[in-house]
Amino acid sequence: MLHILWILIKFILVLLAILLGLVVLALLLILFCPVRYQASAAKEEGSFFDASASARISWLFGGISFRLDYKDRTAGYELRILGIPLLRLLNYFRNRKKKKQQTSDTSKPQIQTLTQKDVINAETHKSLSDSQSLAGTSRTEDSVSREESHTYSSTDETLDETISEDQQRLIRKIENLCYSLGYKLRAFFESLRRFWQKLCGIPKNIENFTLTIKNICDKINMFRDFLEHPRVKAAITLVKDHFIKLLRHVFPTKTKGNLTFGSTDPSITGSVLAVLGMTIPLHKNCIAVTPVFEDKNILKGNISLKGRIYGVFLIKTALELYFNKNIKYVIRRWKHKHKED
Repeated sequence: MLHILWILIKFILVLLAILLGLVVLALLLILFCPVRYQASAAKEEGSFFDASASARISWLFGGISFRLDYKDRTAGYELRILGIPLLRLLNYFRNRKKKKQQTSDTSKPQIQTLTQKDVINAETHKSLSDSQSLAGTSRTEDSVSREESHTYSSTDETLDETISEDQQRLIRKIENLCYSLGYKLRAFFESLRRFWQKLCGIPKNIENFTLTIKNICDKINMFRDFLEHPRVKAAITLVKDHFIKLLRHVFPTKTKGNLTFGSTDPSITGSVLAVLGMTIPLHKNCIAVTPVFEDKNILKGNISLKGRIYGVFLIKTALELYFNKNIKYVIRRWKHKHKED
């Protein structure tokens, strides 16, 4: 009995050790196995649409990779896991499933289609009979309504004959005059009421304007005092230094290429060359630039770059920023300011 228990305990311990080893291995891969990227682009003389470009991101020594290509005005992408094109397999299985469904639909018997046609014919026959009955009832209702309208029109004609046309015109003029006078008086009093309300609201608007200006000035002074605090300055310099280090780590480690450009205006070519000269610290003069001071527009060249990103560097930067006392002070004071507001 004890021997069996000891075997079970050993088995459980071995499983736990395997799981722990896998977790440690995964952490080590995340920390020390870099994410590598590379990109390239090329353009010959012609339109920008004729250019070609490609980008690739890989991890786990190329075991997981994603590729994006653009060539001949078409874009494509591909995901590979251990060299297996995952997206192609998914599309293959989807197409296979669709083909099976189509074959199953075509292999159904045609008896069901015949029965459906019979049902449709019966329904159309029933709808025709219903429409005929509804048409008969609507005709009878139209005849009744015509007779009633005829009787009403005859009574109206007799009333119009009793009242002369001059009296009707006079009554209409008086009604229109009263209506227009009432509308104008109501609009006049409404405009007076609005003007009085604006006059009464001028002191309040001036007071609100002064309060808003005072609040804006108070907030500006608060932010100025907040930014001039020595601990806040120390936190800002720390974040700036880590950000510069992060950019240096993320930037490509290998860059090469050549660029040939020119314009019909030599001044534009010179200004572009000056701007490109400011980018030399970034690519360390690995891109050869050839200006063409001729009377033509030209832009061609190619470029390729490679780089890597280590997870341990990102985690180290995040931990240093998180456990810094100055940054904690800034966060705590910022929250306290928002609560006061």
